[in-house]
Amino acid sequence: MPVAVGSAQVERIEEQHIPVAFSLLAPAPGLVADGPADPAAAGHHPAGEATFQFSNHSWLIRADGLTVLVDPCNGNGRQRRVPFFNDLNLPWLDRLKAAGAAPEDVDVVFCTHLHSDHCGWNTVRAGERWVPTFPQARYLFAEAEYRRWDPADQHANQYNESVFDECVRPVVAAGQARIITPPFTVSDSLTIETAPGHTAGHSLLRLESRGERAYFTGDAFHHPVQVERPELCLPGCDDPVQAVATRQALLSRLDRERAYLFPAHFAAPHYGRVQRQDADFTFVPAAPGALA
Repeated sequence: MPVAVGSAQVERIEEQHIPVAFSLLAPAPGLVADGPADPAAAGHHPAGEATFQFSNHSWLIRADGLTVLVDPCNGNGRQRRVPFFNDLNLPWLDRLKAAGAAPEDVDVVFCTHLHSDHCGWNTVRAGERWVPTFPQARYLFAEAEYRRWDPADQHANQYNESVFDECVRPVVAAGQARIITPPFTVSDSLTIETAPGHTAGHSLLRLESRGERAYFTGDAFHHPVQVERPELCLPGCDDPVQAVATRQALLSRLDRERAYLFPAHFAAPHYGRVQRQDADFTFVPAAPGALA
């Protein structure tokens, strides 16, 4: 069921849930946690469980006459080192259509970054080739992120192999890509801004409509405990210290603007708000069931 943010409508398109070990959440190198790292201790999970549910989903936004898709997940039939991402056969496209958006209805695709689980459905296989899934869409890639993964730039790439060639290059070849430098205005209500750290060019999408605001933050946050403990990171960040600084800055903005937080991986209810409590922040989940 869609959620209204001003005159815009937001809907979640689920791909899958996977278990992630709590023990992977750890302070960024050189930083000391100022409180418990256990999400159960912060009230975000039942005590005694070793894993939490990591949701892979996209956000579908209808605003200013546009249908905008944020972070199109992993995609099917791809060879990946992460077992949960490997050789998938999931009904993500069917769920997108059930939300009223066939591939040809999507006007804009925005990837907050180019990890495999945020750009996989950019393309689908057609015979021996990968072709754009959304034939009418503009695909927006931040320039710094595009350079980060372009094999020609020779960056280290130990776990995201072939993603650029499968999920980005075919879009460019089809003439549907636009390489942008944030801040970038998508429409009257939508703006892309930088949010670096998790990757070099990681970005976010800001929505403002009729005085209400929302941030689609990709992997700036992976779990609600990072609201209370922003120094905690999951493995895989290009620059963990920068990721913490970005998270801290976002928390202040989210609280100050009373904005919604729409991350890429929070389990149900998947989104909410941030509130300051003395010197710290807390995550306030949305009403259960709103985007289940």
